Amino acid sequence: MKTKEVLQNGIHDEIESKSLKNAAAISVSTIINKHMKRAIYLASLVGIGLLFNSCIGGYIATEPAYVEYSRPQQPSSLHIWIDGDWYWSNQSHTYVKRNGYWVQPRPNHTYVVGYWQTSPKGRYWKSGYWQRQGHQGRNRHR
Repeated sequence: MKTKEVLQNGIHDEIESKSLKNAAAISVSTIINKHMKRAIYLASLVGIGLLFNSCIGGYIATEPAYVEYSRPQQPSSLHIWIDGDWYWSNQSHTYVKRNGYWVQPRPNHTYVVGYWQTSPKGRYWKSGYWQRQGHQGRNRHR
């Protein structure tokens, strides 16, 4: 009878010990999962912030200084001069000047010259573009 009780107590202790070990393992696993979720969430927020920060840009307080340069010779009387414009550099976070160039006009199009636009965030460059004739536009090329 005593051996039966000893065996039952031994089995009971073993089951209880395994349950405690499993509970501890589950608890540690839960804590690790919780921290991993938090780390992934924070990394996602930082990544999204960096993405939007790199997309934002192009706004400045004052226009950059215009640098004079000489026009190259006109290739033919059919070519028109397109004034230089500005483009936003994500590396330096500044506007960089692009020199003008000679080009043959597109048929039935007029070139609309780029200009500095003012907004509540600051000033930004609106690039020039070719516009189909008959449409309204600003600053038409002469």
